[in-house]
Amino acid sequence: MSKIFSTEGIIYYGMERIYQILLLNVVFVISCLPLVTIGAAVASAYGTAYKMITHSEGVLYKEYLHQFKVNFVSATKMWLLIVALLVTGVWTFPYLQGYMIGNKLAYYLVMVMMAFLILMGLYLFALIARFQNTVSGTIVNAMILSLKHLPFSIIVFFVTLFGVFIVPVYLPKLLFIWLFMGFGTVIYINANIFMKIFTQYVITEEGS
Repeated sequence: MSKIFSTEGIIYYGMERIYQILLLNVVFVISCLPLVTIGAAVASAYGTAYKMITHSEGVLYKEYLHQFKVNFVSATKMWLLIVALLVTGVWTFPYLQGYMIGNKLAYYLVMVMMAFLILMGLYLFALIARFQNTVSGTIVNAMILSLKHLPFSIIVFFVTLFGVFIVPVYLPKLLFIWLFMGFGTVIYINANIFMKIFTQYVITEEGS
């Protein structure tokens, strides 16, 4: 019984993990505030979460800053590309909508394409945080992995949907907890899933 409450016990470990997720959430939100740094913030949060999973995070906020520095260029390029594609999509949607009305084939094709892009997008910054690659290489790998590991991709999608959108919008009683732990919890859960996927493709441990 005494071991349960010791520094090596499950209660101490659980409380420490909750504190780390809370801290990860805070530094993540702060680093997202300039908006242009959102991509780097997501990649850095994943990089830090990977270290948490392997118990090699050290001082968490220092690890986060290290990850931010390492991933900033690649993640920012990817984020700006995503923003450009989103702007283009919003601009062209009224034209696509004209073709989709009354055309079930076009409608389903667009829906399938959007679903694929969303699943692929969930992998982008997680990959940047784990592997060194070009922007185009990361996109190709995200396409392949999101389809190859489709069950995991769907789980990541619903974890993200629930944690980022459903809780704050439809579960206001949990809003206070969400503000302090929402993003950190989603990233930590997803990082565990991505680690199971990426471990299969790691020959030698990355030194990032």
